[in-house]
Amino acid sequence: MRIGSVVLFYEQFCLQSYNWEAKRPLGDLQRVLDSLEEYQCDEIAIIRPVRLNNCNYKSDVEHLKSVKTMTPISFGGGIRSVEDLMLLKGIPVERLVFSSSFLDKNKQLIGMATQLFGKQAIQCLLPMVKNDDGVFVYRSDKENLIPINEIDLDFIEQHANEIIVVDTHHEGLNDEFDWVLVDELGFAAEKLVVSGGVGYQTVKEAKKRNVASVLIDNKVLHKETSVIGYRNAATMS
Repeated sequence: MRIGSVVLFYEQFCLQSYNWEAKRPLGDLQRVLDSLEEYQCDEIAIIRPVRLNNCNYKSDVEHLKSVKTMTPISFGGGIRSVEDLMLLKGIPVERLVFSSSFLDKNKQLIGMATQLFGKQAIQCLLPMVKNDDGVFVYRSDKENLIPINEIDLDFIEQHANEIIVVDTHHEGLNDEFDWVLVDELGFAAEKLVVSGGVGYQTVKEAKKRNVASVLIDNKVLHKETSVIGYRNAATMS
């Protein structure tokens, strides 16, 4: 099981996020990547937290081209057209993350991404919310919630190599990830990446379930021993 970190990146700066809403600045992307590489993360997911407004996509991509790291990188957030996709050619990223395009069943875009980067590089991100009315996925480009039963999960299963499940309600918290979200989806555990409220107990449960990866909120990786602690938790599960 991989143990990585998720970094929010917007307007050429990194952010911390809580509950998918409150944000505060973290600083320069290169500095953050240097720190996380020092902590020996298995992977880093760089996500642009865009919603209706997808401005600054080109400048963010240009900035991404300039950073250097040996850690495998996933990148997503605002890849909504073939033109957006083509800007990523030549950028040293291992995986591409799509969200709205999967909810839209945008076969052209996802098909082109698969053709250019390979299916192993395609990840689907599902920002999830559980409330009194049920379980929903947040659709960023329209800023609304979609019930699980209105999403074509078979399409996601067929076209995504991995699915990133984000517990938006517990994002930024420690050991609060809600496994009901995973259970509602019904995907095979080995295709899943979990994020949002990940802690030691979450890592132990993820290891027990044979989940592919956990992505820890960057705020809990401030100490060099942090990743070691998560690895120990996985080993002891």
